[in-house]
Amino acid sequence: MRKAPLHIQGVDPEKFYRAYGIQCQQVYPWEGVSETPFFTAWGVVPPGGTARAHKHQEHESFVIVQGRGRMRVDDQSREVGPGDVILMEPFAEHELTNLSQSDELLFLDLCWEDMEQAVRRNRAALASDEQAARVLVTATPPTPNGDLHVGHLSGPYLGADIFTRYCRQRGREAAYLSGADDHQSYTETKGAVLGQTPRQVADRFGDAIVETLRQADIEISHFARPLTSTHHRALTAEVFARLVDRGAIVKRQAPTLYCVPCERFLFEAHVVGSCPHCGASSNGNACEACGRPNDSAELHDPSCKRCGGEPELRPQERFFFPLAPFAERLERYWDGVQMGAHLRSLCDVMLSDGLPDIAVSQQSDWGIPVPVEGFEDQAIYVWFEMAPGYLAATRELGEQAEDAFWRSAEAEVVQFFGFDNGYFHAVLFPAIFMAFDDSLRLPTTFVTNEFYRYEGEKFSTSRNHAMWARELLAEVPVDVARYCLAFDGPEREQSNFTLAGLRETARRELMDGWERWLRSLGRKLAQVEGVVPSTGGWTAEQQSFFQSLIDLSADAAEAYEAASFSPQRAARVLSEVVREAHRFGSGQEHWRALPGRYEEWRTALALEVLAAKTLALLAAPLMPRFSARLLSALGREGSPVWDEIPRFLPGGSSVGSLDVAWFSPVATPRFAAV
Repeated sequence: MRKAPLHIQGVDPEKFYRAYGIQCQQVYPWEGVSETPFFTAWGVVPPGGTARAHKHQEHESFVIVQGRGRMRVDDQSREVGPGDVILMEPFAEHELTNLSQSDELLFLDLCWEDMEQAVRRNRAALASDEQAARVLVTATPPTPNGDLHVGHLSGPYLGADIFTRYCRQRGREAAYLSGADDHQSYTETKGAVLGQTPRQVADRFGDAIVETLRQADIEISHFARPLTSTHHRALTAEVFARLVDRGAIVKRQAPTLYCVPCERFLFEAHVVGSCPHCGASSNGNACEACGRPNDSAELHDPSCKRCGGEPELRPQERFFFPLAPFAERLERYWDGVQMGAHLRSLCDVMLSDGLPDIAVSQQSDWGIPVPVEGFEDQAIYVWFEMAPGYLAATRELGEQAEDAFWRSAEAEVVQFFGFDNGYFHAVLFPAIFMAFDDSLRLPTTFVTNEFYRYEGEKFSTSRNHAMWARELLAEVPVDVARYCLAFDGPEREQSNFTLAGLRETARRELMDGWERWLRSLGRKLAQVEGVVPSTGGWTAEQQSFFQSLIDLSADAAEAYEAASFSPQRAARVLSEVVREAHRFGSGQEHWRALPGRYEEWRTALALEVLAAKTLALLAAPLMPRFSARLLSALGREGSPVWDEIPRFLPGGSSVGSLDVAWFSPVATPRFAAV
């Protein structure tokens, strides 16, 4: 008789791979052995280390073999040791910390899948997410070296406005902050081109930005202007000085780029070279392409932006903010904050490469002077300045606003910015806040966007390669612009803007879709003198359509929520409401001609009017003017309130005419000829 082979394998460091911050070794599936209905692996947690917080769709068990640790599953934790078996249900967040500072912790991990329970757990987890009563929404301050272009508008400013309006529609207290980044070096270089002082440039274009935002219906609770702010300058100096006193900011001599002909040290907009990390063309201090910071002296082949000459390296004593001491705290923070994969990968790469020391002072007479004796000729790095700038702007909302939003358990902060500003918001600012004040509650969600390209190339204020926002708003109604910019905005990948593309989207989605359906519904209502009928008998198709309105409302809510925020998806959900309503209404019209089936026809018309109301409410965050106009026509005035479940207009309600031109101005000869 053939004897079964003896299969044995032990813990083998040669087979280790890194996952979840620890060393792992797969056991099952085992090559050459019958397939098992589960996955098994060894896990080795280093002394003092942690298997970082994560979750899976599978059931999972840890069997502690060696060592002692602390196991956390969701909000429960306890000490565990050899022989303990811990069960995690699907989507339960868990982490295991080794309590020993000298010995490894060894455990056996077993996973198996039950998708029915996983779906139930996932649904329950999403439904149970508690929302803070108050939310502070921020959009990264634009540089006032020019007016806003369409690329700016499509990114954080429109996104933050949509989200803020949605929060208010759901009954949450929401404030929206942004401002001008007055002390940027790009303001200084723009002044050199225009023959103006940096202050004149900041004032001129800051005013222009405020007006453009107003024309785009972007309602900002407070737009901070650092040059005139009550708190900005003093608070920035206070934060810098406190970090110096605590040793979080240190001074040291380091090689610094210096242009001999221009007689100045070079940084940011004053120098260009190749990024030391990705090789792309980059100005000093940060690379837009890969998102990583650099010291200007690290640039390859640097040249002075003013004279084009090759700078030399000179020693200079400056202040630096080392990020490495915050690595563990930042990693724990990132595990809990909501962010997209691109930004998370940037954080992980920077962490694995070792967090750098960031130069936080520059030789410059433009900016906030360093509040340290002997360094008054240096200015605080403008991106360091932005962190206390957010706090200063919040203070300007009211005396208690900073505590209400940044220190309260009943509030959260959600930040919108382009990926090129990702390192600042996800790495630098949290580290500054950690060093300054432990009582500050850090942002819960980062919402990022990628670059919007204009006719195939990157938008550029400095090169004047742009479709300016006000040019677009002069061509099309503001809600048309907001919808189209959301429809193909660069959320997860770069996208390309053209006027022809925007015109085609507006024609296909809004004029041939929304306007066509609303006008047809208006003609049906005119046949009953504008009176909405109450529902009568229901058919299976009508029930199905009602359910589709419920489902689409839930889809829109998900698109507007911070963790899953997607104006692209919201725009498509709105158009899907229209397509479903038009398809439904076209077929239901036949009930009117059938003798004895008037009740079914009443239900059909009431459902179609409900679809119009649903469209108006779901569109309110994205298209506030259209929403208000449609709600008014349906007899609903005042601020829109979100319907968790679509609610019928009362039978007998009178509505105004829907057979009107909702978007026709988009087809004016001037626009159509573009």
